[in-house]
Parts: sequence; structure tokens; C-alpha cells
Amino acid sequence: MDLKVTIEAWGGFKVFDFICLYCLVFLLKEFITINLNVNNNLYFLLFLLLGIVTLIGGLASEFPDKTYLNVVKTCTIFIFGRFLLTEIYKDPTFHYRAIKALKVAYFVSLAFLLLQVVVGLKLTFYPSLAPNTVDPVFKTIRYPGVFYDSQASGQFLAMGSFLFLYFEKNAPRKTAVLNYLVFAIAVAGVILAGSRAALGGLVLGLVVVIMLGSAQYRLYGSIVIGAGLIAYLVFTPSSGIFERAGSISEDYSFRASIWKEALQIAKKHPYLGIGSNNYQNYIMRHVQDQYLEVENNELVYFTQPENGYLKIMVELGYTGFAIFVLFLAIPILKGFINFFTGVYDRRVLLLIAALISWMVAFYTVYTISEFRLLIMITSMLILIISFPRNDYDANSAA
Repeated sequence: MDLKVTIEAWGGFKVFDFICLYCLVFLLKEFITINLNVNNNLYFLLFLLLGIVTLIGGLASEFPDKTYLNVVKTCTIFIFGRFLLTEIYKDPTFHYRAIKALKVAYFVSLAFLLLQVVVGLKLTFYPSLAPNTVDPVFKTIRYPGVFYDSQASGQFLAMGSFLFLYFEKNAPRKTAVLNYLVFAIAVAGVILAGSRAALGGLVLGLVVVIMLGSAQYRLYGSIVIGAGLIAYLVFTPSSGIFERAGSISEDYSFRASIWKEALQIAKKHPYLGIGSNNYQNYIMRHVQDQYLEVENNELVYFTQPENGYLKIMVELGYTGFAIFVLFLAIPILKGFINFFTGVYDRRVLLLIAALISWMVAFYTVYTISEFRLLIMITSMLILIISFPRNDYDANSAA
């Protein structure tokens, strides 16, 4: 889904973009048909507002060409979300089929990561990997799996792991055991990815499940957290995460300086931002100290301020940032409200916890430019929005 089919000068469109645009052309009637029995007009309104903000922001931007190309690329994920939501409402059984499909994709990614650990980093889809994949100081490897960057891999693995706590109510014991086993391997995968933020998000998501879930979730969640603490004691300082623990304060100081500069840029462009996908171009012209020196004394300017939320705030302004937050907050709040009022069963907490785990890690790095991760995030949101009510016979759907 993330493989390029056009060069960057032509927008850098990827396989996912073309599949979505192809579906839009041939399924346009399905796309524009309004289901009067479902009230999701608020999400459509947010989409329109985001599009307007992005387009107007492009007019005010110093680099409008990249902004407008990015508008088209941004639309494709909304096309995907629209078709997924439409299909689930037409056929409620598709909700469970979508979860099974996500599990298959996740399992393939996890298997690839484990094979990469055995074979080495030569097993990758990319000619070169992110500079932080190999730590020259501590001599550790942060395995990226199918991704270019290990932090994106960690976020994907942490978020998707909650899918394996989600299965039919009357699932056989063998199915439950296999799902729990994959979940445990997934936790190990997050550790191999070396992403502290992703691991922190995973733990926070588990806390949500333990506090609000059933006795079964509390038991298994406590076991996982306990196993994680044991792993910390046993493997410190040999893992890619824990070996860097001594540099946390230095790492935070470095990030804080970038965050401060990003906030200053946001204050200069408060309403519409600097234009979508323009962070690197902007700092190359105005904030030229935000770079890393890599091999052969080559300078690489930052494409994001080490914080996903700040990148959106800088590029889309406070208005675009508020819309982005609403896209996340409304489904999560709706999920919690419907859970507490008895409309949804406890499994909706797993989808919410998955999103929370990603939202925590997103604080440290912008990753939604990676389509495989973006598809997972969007799918989680759609699955929460369309979560089956308790009066729907879930077991017959399965």
C-alpha cells in the first residue's frame, strides 16, 4: 500500500492512492449515496472544513504546489474510510470481517519483523532505512519490519496488538489462546522496534482495558504488564529501548528545543498554518538549525518537529489542528458514552485502547504519512463509529 507509483515531482502517489481513486471512479454512486438511517453528518462536515482550511492555507503558503498535491493524497484516506463505513452499515457482518482482515495484515507484518531479526536488516523493502535504525553508540538495532522507520513500526505493532484481544464472545478456547499468544509476541515486537513511546502507549492502552474491562481482561492485562516488568529487569540494558534509558533527559531536551521552535512558527501562522506538507521547506528557509548530519557530512533537514501534533498545528494552523483532534476525540468519546450506557459491549474498549496507544506515541513523531499505519488508524476509527449495538446478534454475524 505504501509503495510509490509516481516520482515525488508528480506527487509521490502510492499504490493506496490509486486503488482508492480507482474505486471512487467506478463506485461513485455508492460513495455519494446518503444513508438517511445513519447520522454521521458531523464527520462529513469536519472533512469539508478540513479541506477548506487546507486549500485556503495553500493560498497563503510560500510553497503552494506541495500543499495542493497533498490535498489529493489526503482525500484518498477519506475515500477509504467512506467506503469502509458504507459497507459496514450495508452489511453488519463486515465489521467482523474487517477485523479479521486487519489481523491477517498485522500477522504478516509481525512475521516479517521476526524473520528480519533472524536474517538481518538486508530483509527490507527499502534501499536504505531511517538513520535511527542502528544506534552507533549502544550498538543496538531497532527493527523496522515492513516499515522504513522503527518508530512507525512500533506504533503499528502497539496499536494492532489489541486486535488479538478482540474475538467473538463464544469463540473456542483454542482461538482465544492463539490470539493471546500472538498478542504476547506482538509485545515482544514492540520491544524489538525499540520505540519507548509505542511501548508507553501500549501500557496506557492496557491500563484502560484493565480498569474498565471484564475480569478476564483484568487478569490477562495484569499478566502482560507483569511480564513486561520482568522483561525490563531481565533484559536491561540489552534491549534497544532500555539501553537508551540513560539518555532520556538529553533526548527530551533536544526534542523540547525543536518543539519550542515549532510553537513559535505556529504562533506566527495561527489560523491557517504554513501549508500542508511544507514543514521541511519552511525550516530550510527560515529555521535552518533544524537538521541532522548523516554520512558523508550530508545535512538532512527535519520533515517534522519530532511531534505529530505540532506538525499538524504548524502546517494547518490552530483551525486544522482542532479539526484533526475532533476526528479522534468524537469517536472515542462516543465509544466511551455508548459503553457506559450499555449500548456497546466491552470489546469497544479494545479499539479505543488501540487508538489511545497510537495517540501517545504520536506525541513523539509524525507517522501518518505512512499509509499502512494510517489505514490501521482509520480502520480503528471507523470500527468504533460503526460498532454493533448490543441488540445486534454478534455471534450470528461471526
